[in-house]
Amino acid sequence: MDGEYAGHPGKLYARSPESLVAMLADTDRWSGRDYAVQGERRIRHEDFVRAIPAAAGLLAEHGVKPGDRVMLLSYNSPEFMLATWATWWLGGVPVYANRWWSSHELEHGLGLSAPSVVLTDHPDLLADGRGHDIAALRAAFTGHGAGSSAYPTEDLDAPALILFTSGSSGAPKAVELSHRSVIVNQHNLLTRSRRLPHLLDDDAPHPVTLVCTPLFHIGGVSNILTNLIIGGRLVLTRGKFDPSEILGLIQDERVQSWGGVPTMAARVLEHPDFDSFDLSSLRSFPLGGAPLPATLLDRMRRKLPQLEKRGLANTWGMTESGGFVTVAGNADLERFPGTVGRPYPCVELRISDPDENGSGEILVRSPTVMRGYLGLDDGTVTEDGWLRTGDLGHLNEKGYLFLDGRSKDIVIRGGENIACAHVEQTLLSHPGVVEAAVFGVPHEDLGETLVAAITHRAGVPVTPEELREHCRATLAYFEVPAMWAIDDEPLPTLAGEKIDKKAVRDAFLADREEV
Repeated sequence: MDGEYAGHPGKLYARSPESLVAMLADTDRWSGRDYAVQGERRIRHEDFVRAIPAAAGLLAEHGVKPGDRVMLLSYNSPEFMLATWATWWLGGVPVYANRWWSSHELEHGLGLSAPSVVLTDHPDLLADGRGHDIAALRAAFTGHGAGSSAYPTEDLDAPALILFTSGSSGAPKAVELSHRSVIVNQHNLLTRSRRLPHLLDDDAPHPVTLVCTPLFHIGGVSNILTNLIIGGRLVLTRGKFDPSEILGLIQDERVQSWGGVPTMAARVLEHPDFDSFDLSSLRSFPLGGAPLPATLLDRMRRKLPQLEKRGLANTWGMTESGGFVTVAGNADLERFPGTVGRPYPCVELRISDPDENGSGEILVRSPTVMRGYLGLDDGTVTEDGWLRTGDLGHLNEKGYLFLDGRSKDIVIRGGENIACAHVEQTLLSHPGVVEAAVFGVPHEDLGETLVAAITHRAGVPVTPEELREHCRATLAYFEVPAMWAIDDEPLPTLAGEKIDKKAVRDAFLADREEV
């Protein structure tokens, strides 16, 4: 329905949970089912819900109060999931930090978000006493902890979650989402998949979802919430992405839904032992985070025939939008190849300043859209609630969205967003570098890979090895360029002496073709 939130008009659900804690109502109906599985660990629904106030009590012992921020700097684990709910139980704000950050990026994230407590598995923060071991929350699963009363917020537009994203320039930005954002994103997903809790029977089949992407990404929170609300089982991998482990878990846990980025899907499909695994349980395979090549879609249909008519999906969204904005199912992808679908309920889309082909910047308005960036008001969200996404696209006559590129200087490598300007600033801090242009080129496995074109000081040559080592001190591993073009000649420029990155990229690709 049409309504108003955060001081501007927009679409709202007529009925929706009044708080995040209220979403736990009736979850006792799923008692006896596994909720979280990781390796040998299996945690039942009732044990997880019972552990939330106990874990909140442990956080309260560390001084956490309503409104406080609690940073979670950890790889995937049941304790990460528990810490999220325990922080909400206390009326606090979880801060999802990127566990792959360099030490420099971590210090930036800590300074920007100013958490009162850091829960982590990071050795450095544990060694210097700035972090508390997140594994200590495991005690809450066995009944330890005095427990705490719930402090649900009454202001749905108040902060509920902070995540970090690579912006178009500078260091990672802190995205602040409201309670309304988290709740409505969840409502959108469950409405679209016809899995709203009140529509499910108590003896409904046990959904099983495999998660191998980081829980600290925007999709992580919806995975944590969805499976607790609908009585699902969330299967977590034990470490880094491993196609063998994925195939084994789908077979052994009878996984029905597994989503990821296209790179992950490609690596699983090309595994030499793919045909030896029983994957017949798989019924849903949504992909997002990067463009979905038509060739990959064809391979998925061929190697997983049960998904040919139903279960494949391409989604589009971003951290700033608070989750998914559009979705395209099997029929959509077949009817309109290349589309990322139509908007979820409670999402409005429009194209800003379209060109003669109807392409322009995509603007999004939804209750899920971020409150803003911490410490930065750059107009990304307009006064009337429209998010300037930085992505270019067009809508066809049926309202399906197609992505045409990015207006922001971002490279998407294997589903990870990389701000080129951030990498360029790091390279320019090297004493031997005069100019730097960072850009992406197509990569068969990762979608895109990062290239750095460098002009070094006359008489002071630099090597790729030297520059890689310099980058590793400041950047996450996936932000370090994989390919290099190093010379002492100035890079081409546009009017105003701005580096002509298109010309640099075209020259790099032309040189590769000649080799």
